[in-house]
Amino acid sequence: MRSNLGTDLVRQRAVTVISLIAGGGDLATGLLLALAPAKALALMGAPMVKEPALLQFVGVFVACVGASYLLGLLTWLWTGSSTRLRTVWELTILFRVAAGTFVALQIAMENFSWAWVSVPATDWAWVLVQATLLRLGYFDKNSQRIPF
Repeated sequence: MRSNLGTDLVRQRAVTVISLIAGGGDLATGLLLALAPAKALALMGAPMVKEPALLQFVGVFVACVGASYLLGLLTWLWTGSSTRLRTVWELTILFRVAAGTFVALQIAMENFSWAWVSVPATDWAWVLVQATLLRLGYFDKNSQRIPF
């Protein structure tokens, strides 16, 4: 019987890299929005909002979404159980579809400037990647955790 060790290693590395990039990106973006909203908007090329506290609130949420990827990833790497990380991926698909669609609609209605287009583009790209890998069985129970 052939071993799935090579396939499992590729899957683990893909899931690890994606979780680090998606989670780290959200964590960094969220912290920047929460702690320095004017700087975050300037980096996007978006005008400052009238109520920065609302943007900071969104930043806290975005940072927590990013932290959830990292916590799920650490749990998987420490325990060998991918259950938490899989749940993070499944739930963040919902969050990203909702947030990306909301922002896209706000852009279409001219309530947000085109500088915000990176939000739906990024969210929908992660939805596509995560949904595809989940569908391909990257978290199947027969996959082994490979120590690095």
